[in-house]
Amino acid sequence: MTSPFQAPPEHLLRREPTAREKAAARLRALRPGAARLVDAGFAAALVLVALLGLRTTYDGWLWLVPGVVGLVLGVVVTHAVLAWRLPGIVAALVLTVLYALLGGAVATRDDLLWGFLPTGATVTELARTAVLGWKQLLTSLPPIDSRGPLMALPLVLGLVGGALAYGPAARWRLPAAAVPVPLALLTVSLLLGTPEPAGVLVMGLGSGLLLVGWVALRGRFARPSVDHGTVGTDRTAATWRVATTGVLLLLAGTGGWLLGPGLPGDDGSRTIWRTALVPPYDVSQLPSPLAGFRKYTQPNPAKLYDRTLFTVSGLPAGTPVRLATLDSYDGSVWGAGTAAADAGDGSGEGPGAAGGATGDGATFQRVGSHIAASGDGTARTVTVSIPDRGWSDVWLPTVGTVTGVRFAGDGADGLADDLRFNVDTGTGIVPAGLQGGDRYTLEADVPATPTTLPKDLDVASGSIIDTQAVGFADDKVATWTANLTSPWQRFTAVARAMSSDGAYTDGGTPGSYQNVFLPGHSLSRMTRFFKSSQLAGDDEQYASALALVGNRIGVPTRVVLGAIPTRAAADGSLPVTGKDVHAWVEVQTEDGGWFPVLPQDFVPNRNKQPQQQQQRSEEKKVGAQVPPPVSANPPSVLQGPDQSQNSTQVKKPTKPNPLDPSQWPSWMRWLVVGVGGPVLVLGLAYLALRLAKRRRGRRRRTRGSMPERVAGAWAEVVDTAQDLGMPLAPRLTRLEQATVLDALLATPGRGIPRSLSGAALAAGATSTEQGAVLREQTRREVRQRAAGEGPLPSLRPLADTTNGLVFAAADPTPEQVDAVWVQVRDVTRRLRRRASRRQRLRSDVSLGGLRKDRRATRAPSAGTASRGALGGLTGLRARRGGEGGATA
Repeated sequence: MTSPFQAPPEHLLRREPTAREKAAARLRALRPGAARLVDAGFAAALVLVALLGLRTTYDGWLWLVPGVVGLVLGVVVTHAVLAWRLPGIVAALVLTVLYALLGGAVATRDDLLWGFLPTGATVTELARTAVLGWKQLLTSLPPIDSRGPLMALPLVLGLVGGALAYGPAARWRLPAAAVPVPLALLTVSLLLGTPEPAGVLVMGLGSGLLLVGWVALRGRFARPSVDHGTVGTDRTAATWRVATTGVLLLLAGTGGWLLGPGLPGDDGSRTIWRTALVPPYDVSQLPSPLAGFRKYTQPNPAKLYDRTLFTVSGLPAGTPVRLATLDSYDGSVWGAGTAAADAGDGSGEGPGAAGGATGDGATFQRVGSHIAASGDGTARTVTVSIPDRGWSDVWLPTVGTVTGVRFAGDGADGLADDLRFNVDTGTGIVPAGLQGGDRYTLEADVPATPTTLPKDLDVASGSIIDTQAVGFADDKVATWTANLTSPWQRFTAVARAMSSDGAYTDGGTPGSYQNVFLPGHSLSRMTRFFKSSQLAGDDEQYASALALVGNRIGVPTRVVLGAIPTRAAADGSLPVTGKDVHAWVEVQTEDGGWFPVLPQDFVPNRNKQPQQQQQRSEEKKVGAQVPPPVSANPPSVLQGPDQSQNSTQVKKPTKPNPLDPSQWPSWMRWLVVGVGGPVLVLGLAYLALRLAKRRRGRRRRTRGSMPERVAGAWAEVVDTAQDLGMPLAPRLTRLEQATVLDALLATPGRGIPRSLSGAALAAGATSTEQGAVLREQTRREVRQRAAGEGPLPSLRPLADTTNGLVFAAADPTPEQVDAVWVQVRDVTRRLRRRASRRQRLRSDVSLGGLRKDRRATRAPSAGTASRGALGGLTGLRARRGGEGGATA
């Protein structure tokens, strides 16, 4: 029985290697050569230099561990992908999996199973940090703790940096290909840094030397040296080149170090993202705590006067405890803002800008357990404990200059993650609010408490607020400060006049004549305060009035709401009750510090109540004695009825927005970020590859000469076959390729085989084997006819037609080219149908055809093409020992 098909000779097919041979070949491919070792070493060194830009962002050096681990993994995985000639998307997928598996154990070290296995919470946090953690990093006050979710960012930089710095350099041998990615990584590292440089010489000079040395070595590997006709043998020339490069680098480095600071454009400032990014937490939207001062007085429905709000340990009695620093005034209330960093009549050129309040800490930022701040005073460790039904507000009680905060208790981790701090004002915010049972420890530099006002003090000049509307106080201020010229002397004269001439009132009991003295510190309340025959009010009115007057006369002044505990408990701790809550002011000194002016220096004694005559004059201004209505607001936002903020703070509940991710359930956010993100990336990559291959086919069909278009048609068949996994030996003619493809497609079974058995290829195949092949062919033809498809015709006629049109003396006509492409489209469609689903998917994502040199798809002229074909056949016949074979 004769063979049902003409089997190609065995030398035209690649023998399918065994599994052991495949494993050995893959291991041998991983062995790097000298050029790869140089690329890997320099790429790792440059990425490590770029990572050093985060030294001032994180606390300590533990953050470098995940960065180095990610760097090593990025280089190793990329090297394996390049050595095994895998698509680049494989490297991205492997690095993503490694990030999810190792990120918890190497970086975050939270929510781990048995201390090293990631859980669902770990993977979710890693995914969230990789996408949103950059904004959190830039809005957190450095140094950031070397533990927690943000530790995953150095790991991401190491993984991505190692892969991108080594991959393109090893893939393209052009020496300059090593430059762009390291420079981009260095730029990103600088932009992610802080105003304090992390290492000028290492990052500037070191990265420059590494880049120049890398490019020089890559040039040597890419092209051996040639000198006087001798290739790579003249060591003297190489030595001179190295010496010349070293001298030039030394001169450039020295010149940049000496002359760089004096060049135009160097104003000493650094352009970083941290200073340009608007913090996400707007503390100015919180209600003013000063407006609710009367809830700490007696009588008041809040009943906080004798209740213990919190307990402070580690402080001497009489030390002020800060609750909130208020440095912004909008005409209604004093609130927390950033005006202290922009003092100077709103121009940003006042003392806040020039006198030490640089604005670096003038926003509320996330902080870790360590805070980059320093101040004068004694270093103390202060513990604050909140009892049940105690302090329940967002403002964090602090003392002095805080250098560290450590929370304890069940909710310690949540409070630490939620904390925002303003270094410029020494104020902390916990948006979720403090509750009974919370406890934390402060590391702070606590200065001595001033007992009296000094006679002389070098204060700054300017104003942190707009005081144009405060002219109603000018008459009284002029009377109090007559014949005084020094700003500090005028300020202290106003403080003494308020203490001596004023009266103290909290509004009195219900039905009392003092009910006419309303709470609040808006412009209308301050106007009534100064226009009355006798000043009357409590800490709220006096502190607000003194701060307004201080800014009016050119002394930057802000308001502080806090507590001054004076009674120690038996254990030495200081319980803080409502009666200990006070308001005072701080004035800015020339060195940028803030000097406190405490209540005893400007607030009258509590026993000095307003006169009855004052009560009647107030009745004429405000009408009948009607006590202020009970506020519907919670005690923390209690405000006077004459403040417009009462109506603006009450907001209608907003409807949930389905497009806002923060309102989604946690499982949906995890599904969208953890699953939807990778699926979207893979889908876009798949779509891009399909479009690239379609564009390749369109280019082959429509560009170039007519012979080139015909040659491109056959190249489309070959690329499709190879992408589907058909083994084609290199340097085969079209007829030989067609013979191999016919033999592969004639094998039984579904799918396209990667090789043929020796029995099917041998000329002496047994009749049983040939009969099995024939029966399988018959069954497949029957199934194809039932499905309305014909059997896949032989590709040899198409190869003959292609050769005839390419090597013809005259160019083929457009009609002939179109006819060839019609056949090619039918062949490629049938090839894909013959393949299995897995083979089709592999074909869609294969980059083999796209990576080929485009010159391979171009047909040369008839003469050169003939010579090339004859040369190929001559080499083929020589390899076969002179035997005859298929011709083009």
